[in-house]
Amino acid sequence: MTRVALDSNILVHAELEPESAKGARAQQVIRSAAPRGILTVQTLLEFVAIVRRKRPASLPSALTKVSVWSAVFETVPTTRLVAERAQALVRDHNFQVWDAVIWCAARSAGADILCSEDLQNGLRLDGMRAVNPFAATPSEIDTIFREP
Repeated sequence: MTRVALDSNILVHAELEPESAKGARAQQVIRSAAPRGILTVQTLLEFVAIVRRKRPASLPSALTKVSVWSAVFETVPTTRLVAERAQALVRDHNFQVWDAVIWCAARSAGADILCSEDLQNGLRLDGMRAVNPFAATPSEIDTIFREP
């Protein structure tokens, strides 16, 4: 079974621009990922920080969504081992620090795919693949969430 982790930008588009094409796609990805999806604590905290900065009035709704998502998705912490592996990604593959933390935490939980618009679409590393759901075709998105 394919395990899919979501980056904070997916959550942000769904919350802050639900009527846009990106927002609608982000909502579709969240709904599709929910049954077996993974969210890292870093992802959830970035989501809250971005919503608080960009649209402070939406903070109560964002906090409610974090509670709901935490109950629906497997939520993965940042451990010492995740931090060490993230540092190696920063050093060896030029990842941004917080992207590396999300990547390593998601992978530690068994994610096969990380949906993010911040990483190169199709990047494969350590048994996981990055997919930009805003650059992927609808059939690629369907394939991600189809049970094997």
